[in-house]
Amino acid sequence: MKLSTITRWHKLDWGIIISSFFLVLISLAILYSLELNQDSPDFSLLQRQTIAAGIGMACLWFLLFLDFRHIKDFAYILYGLGIIILLAVLLLGITARGTTGWFSIGGFHFQPVEIFKVILIIALAKFYSARSSINQFKTVLLSLLLILGPAVLIYLQPDLGSLMVLAVIWFGYLLVMKLKLSYILIFCSIVLLMFALSWQFFLAPYQKSRILTFIQPESDTAGAGYNVKQSKIAIGSGRLWGRGLGLGTQSSLNFLPEQETDFIFAVICESLGFLGGGLLISLYSFLLWRIIRLTAFVKDEFGAFLAFGVFFWFAFQGFANMAMNLGLAPVIGVPLPFVSYGGSSLLACLIAIGILESVCIYAGRADS
Repeated sequence: MKLSTITRWHKLDWGIIISSFFLVLISLAILYSLELNQDSPDFSLLQRQTIAAGIGMACLWFLLFLDFRHIKDFAYILYGLGIIILLAVLLLGITARGTTGWFSIGGFHFQPVEIFKVILIIALAKFYSARSSINQFKTVLLSLLLILGPAVLIYLQPDLGSLMVLAVIWFGYLLVMKLKLSYILIFCSIVLLMFALSWQFFLAPYQKSRILTFIQPESDTAGAGYNVKQSKIAIGSGRLWGRGLGLGTQSSLNFLPEQETDFIFAVICESLGFLGGGLLISLYSFLLWRIIRLTAFVKDEFGAFLAFGVFFWFAFQGFANMAMNLGLAPVIGVPLPFVSYGGSSLLACLIAIGILESVCIYAGRADS
């Protein structure tokens, strides 16, 4: 079905596009302020993030002219390629902060697991859209196979934060499909058992320390609890109006570690205060509302499942990041979508937005 440019622009969900655009602008502004305080600022982080944003916007624009239903035909091929790339990064990738999860290409680092989040959503959306009911235990187990392989590969990196994101996406689909209560209880029991086994045999000492520090925040403020302590100080020091871009003491004096990635929300609150943090949360909540609203109006079931998957991804990863900045959740090392520094993450988020807008254009509305 060929659509004119005017028709495409009319069918777009501008709420999703505009909120995403402003989140990216906030990210670039904060990265600029962080690099401004360096002794010899070269603004390399800002440049790389701007390049990633440009590539992501180009992908978004391309997807506006691609019927999302064509993606469905290649869902499992994309899934297979994703598995191969996750395996390749274990063998050929570089290690940063204890995780072997990046390819180094021409001075840029690419993290395949971020793109795989989109791929998994596409594969699960195709799987569930072909089934009217998920109340058969066999169907649940088959869906579990789609996440089991990548889960093992991501655990071996190890990247437990991304692993949790994939698990939440998978479990979210079970809730959408109205899984029987007995099945939910069984899977919750399995999760508890796996956590107990992981604690005993698989979790590294630093990962255990993060969980124990979350339970007892003052037990190790100079070690595992240092990051969260500095994050809470930064958020509190921003007060109502903030200290101003580039004027926050915790960020400018480098008391706050990982300030451009895991703890960028704390930097925003320190620089722009409660109002700035509130604006970010409002933008993010508005984006999530527009995405979940899309599922109610889309005729195509595959398109609706794509929107559900993106919603679970953004909702969990976004609010998990904010919660760990506030000391309300363990530090699991997930970026704040659209905002945290990381070209791979930003690129994946903008690709997801492009797919959602393709759904808006080509799926049609259930109320029309």
